[in-house]
Amino acid sequence: MQRDAAVASSLAVADSLARDLTDPAQNQAVLDAASALLAGSTSSEEITRLHNAAVAVEADAVARSRTRLLAAGTDAAAHLSVVFAMYGETGRMSTRDEHLHGEDLVRVKVRQLDWLTAGTALTWSLVAVDDGCPDTPSSAEMMDGIVTAEGYPAAGHRSVTVLRLADVITDGPSIGSVFDALTSATQSRKGGSILAGLAHALRAPVAGRHVVAYTDADLSANLAQLGALTARILSVEAGRATIAALGQRYGAPDAVLVLPTGLVREPLSTGSKPNKLIVLFRHAVRATLIPDLAHVLDTQAGFKAFEAGALRDVLPLMSSFDESFDIELLIRLVDRNGADALAVEPIVFVEDYAATNFPSLEAGEQHLAMVHQVVGLYDRFLAPSRPAEGESAALLALVRDLDLPAYVRLIAGLRAEDTGDDTLFDSRWPAAHLRELAGL
Repeated sequence: MQRDAAVASSLAVADSLARDLTDPAQNQAVLDAASALLAGSTSSEEITRLHNAAVAVEADAVARSRTRLLAAGTDAAAHLSVVFAMYGETGRMSTRDEHLHGEDLVRVKVRQLDWLTAGTALTWSLVAVDDGCPDTPSSAEMMDGIVTAEGYPAAGHRSVTVLRLADVITDGPSIGSVFDALTSATQSRKGGSILAGLAHALRAPVAGRHVVAYTDADLSANLAQLGALTARILSVEAGRATIAALGQRYGAPDAVLVLPTGLVREPLSTGSKPNKLIVLFRHAVRATLIPDLAHVLDTQAGFKAFEAGALRDVLPLMSSFDESFDIELLIRLVDRNGADALAVEPIVFVEDYAATNFPSLEAGEQHLAMVHQVVGLYDRFLAPSRPAEGESAALLALVRDLDLPAYVRLIAGLRAEDTGDDTLFDSRWPAAHLRELAGL
């Protein structure tokens, strides 16, 4: 009996801390609370009392996002295009009454963008790309039905467009020589769908400035936070233009991860991750071989915004369609605009492990592939002009030699040695020691 009471008590505490993305009342409460914060009629403490800390911190983030958007000067015409890819998203596209993991993601994303842009000259559009979803009906078919039922426009402000990557590959206009050589959606992963969506967004006629963003299909990152990213691009700070604003789920001081057990910030955001050493080792390799991106700690975050002209310059050159497409895109933008043109923005991010399509938290083949992809990008874009030397060359040789058993041994060795200090993304290990841990 005591044990049952303790379990019930722990579950009640978890519920009081959690951000339930399937709860329509909670999703709307974030926007309503943010409006009240902007009006000065409530406080974060009151929101926490009425709802919970997760709702309060997200409401505060979107309120600050809208404040920054308004300060950037939204009286001039500008347009925000938002792209996301879909694969197996029919569950989350449903409502909670229809599916265990239902987030009603399409309607909620629309409400978030409407809230952000209300009363401004900023218009918006949403583009979703089906990545070859195997569900029946597919993600594209289900979203088409929602678009029709809600009467969203086909073009212009508040338009919602559904594309199928297979159709873009077969019948779509040219995107770039490598993309155009694809013959099937199975040759691409998420990257191909995002690039197809970005290309579609860039072709739309837009009055004034144009910002193009991409996000994930789920509701982990509230789209009302795009105001902060858009403001960085619409503004010129300290005489420098920003052509890319990159959301950071961790690493940045003001970033917040919302877990089922509550809110975490650095150093716990990274320090308490079960895959901490996987993340830190990958960053060490990336920062060493691609130093211009060393300040972007969370390169894989699906919450990025770009100035349309800068994106248009590099999109036809893209050749990566797997997990590394984000990094290639940033490398190409840096090559034309300099590392200072890439700004990082902390965001509030709700970890949504339910129905995820991402790899496990244990060291495995997909994690090793991501490290090897970094080396592949280095070989293609930096090696000819910046050959690795000294310790960098030794680290490069080590990664080239890593097979899956050696990689698993390496991560296990780093975990065994981890002291739990706050070094985190500044962690660098001698290549000779890493080789020893890997058993090479």
